[in-house]
Amino acid sequence: MYQQYFENKIAVVTGGGSGIGRALCLQLAHAGATVICTDINQERAEETTKSILGKGEAWFLDVTDEASITALIDKVVSKFGRLDLIFNNAGIAVSGELRDIKLNDWKRLMDINFYGVLYGSHAAYQVMLKQGSGHIINTASAAGLASGLALMAPYSVSKHAVVDYTHILRIEAKALGVKASVVCPGFVDTAIGDSAVEANAKPNWKNKAQNTLKRGLSADKAAIKILKGVEANKETIVFPRAIKIAMRIDRILGGVVKKMMQKELADFRANYRLPD
Repeated sequence: MYQQYFENKIAVVTGGGSGIGRALCLQLAHAGATVICTDINQERAEETTKSILGKGEAWFLDVTDEASITALIDKVVSKFGRLDLIFNNAGIAVSGELRDIKLNDWKRLMDINFYGVLYGSHAAYQVMLKQGSGHIINTASAAGLASGLALMAPYSVSKHAVVDYTHILRIEAKALGVKASVVCPGFVDTAIGDSAVEANAKPNWKNKAQNTLKRGLSADKAAIKILKGVEANKETIVFPRAIKIAMRIDRILGGVVKKMMQKELADFRANYRLPD
C-alpha cells in the first residue's frame, strides 16, 4: 500500500489550506509523513494541521514570491535535514472569452499557476540534486492535456505549461536521482470556483461552474489517486478513468473537444455573457 511509501518522508504542500492541497496534507500525515502545509491564508493552513495530530506544521507562503519559496525550502532543510517531496498544488481559475479577460487577470493567474510551480520546483530541485533524491509533484489539470478549451484560456494555457515543464524536468532529473510527476485530474469537488474570476459573465455562470465541480471526484479520493501515482512514479497522473478515455477518443477521432467547445461557447454567449 502507498501508506508505507510515505512513512517518515518530509513533504511540502502548497495551497494546503483547502481542496486537494488539504486532502493531500491529511493523507500524507495519515501515511506517516511529516507535512509542511503552506498557504497564503495562514488561518486555513492552521485549520488543516489541526487534524494532522503532530505530524504537520502550518507555514505562510505566497507562491508568487520566488524569494519566499526559496527561503521556505531552505528553512525546511535546516529544520528537518532534507526534503523528500514537494507538491506544487496552489492554483486559481479565470474563465470567460478572450475578448473580455483583462491582462492583469492573465498575469495573476500565470504568477500562481505556472510561476508558483516553477519557483517551488526550482528551489526544491536544487536541494534534491544535492541529496541525490526527492520527488517533485506538480498539479496541472486535464485542461493541460486537451487543446482548444474555449472559455478557459488562461487556466488551460497555464496547465499546458505545467505539464510540459514537468515532463522536461523528469527527463533531465532522472539520471540525477530526482523524480518528477504531473497531476492532471478532471473535475474535483473543491472551492476553486468560489474565488474564480468570471470575465463579463452573469452570476449564474459561477453557479454553473460550482455545480459542475460538485459533481466531480471528492478531494479525498483525488488525493489518494495522486499519492498512489506518486508511489508508482508515474510521469502523468490522470484521473478519473473517463478523462483517459476522452483523451484517447479525441486523439483517434480528432476535433471532438473543439466541437464540444463550440457548443459551450454558443451556450455561454446566449445565456451567461453580459451584453456589450
